[in-house]
Amino acid sequence: AKSRMKDTAKNEETSQIISNKLFSPIKASTMAAPNYIRSRLLAIFIFACTVAQITAFVSPNARITNSISSKTIFPPTSTTSLGMWSGDDELQGSDRIKACIPYILPILDGDEFGRYIYQRIPPLGVLDDILLGPLENIYHGVPFLSLVLFIALTLGTRGNTNISRGVRFNAQQAALIDVALIFPELIASSVEGQPIPRYIAEPSSNFVYYTFIAMVGYSIWSNLNGQKPNQIPWISNNAEMMTGPM
Repeated sequence: AKSRMKDTAKNEETSQIISNKLFSPIKASTMAAPNYIRSRLLAIFIFACTVAQITAFVSPNARITNSISSKTIFPPTSTTSLGMWSGDDELQGSDRIKACIPYILPILDGDEFGRYIYQRIPPLGVLDDILLGPLENIYHGVPFLSLVLFIALTLGTRGNTNISRGVRFNAQQAALIDVALIFPELIASSVEGQPIPRYIAEPSSNFVYYTFIAMVGYSIWSNLNGQKPNQIPWISNNAEMMTGPM
């Protein structure tokens, strides 16, 4: 009887281990903190208001341009070709470094999506803890710091002629990448504590991580080489509009 009880206990323990490996829930993270979620929702609201303001500014100019073009022999002319928006694609001197700094915000917000990669490649996890660990402790430890940084990037740089347009463009683009991360963050927080199978959670999390790292990596590499990173679909076009006139 004792032998049967031991065998049963071993079988139950083995089953539990297998179950944990296949159906490990998404681990708790700072994304579930109420202040953090409120900050992200406020960021969406600020972004929506900024886009609405820009649209209100651009639309009348577009209507005037189309009206003039329709009464002349010239083809329709865009706002960009009229010279109201800078076409300078090069970054000079220290602006190459300054343009990379805003991308710290999406890196800190999106780092959580790399947790499965760090588990499978421990050296990357150690490197992440060394490089980003102290910054993440401050970033997630100060209430509403993410919202403050988001406002600084979006509203603080827009129209500031003391900052070169290339740096302002990168600030807006970094903020838009951060906005794109809000939606998977909200999905992750909504299913927190639920037994999401790992074979679903891991590829989903990895996809978000690879996507945002590709955008950030492309932007930083372009900046360091003196080129404006304006080839990200949808995001770069909107960053251009949010940067404002030259």
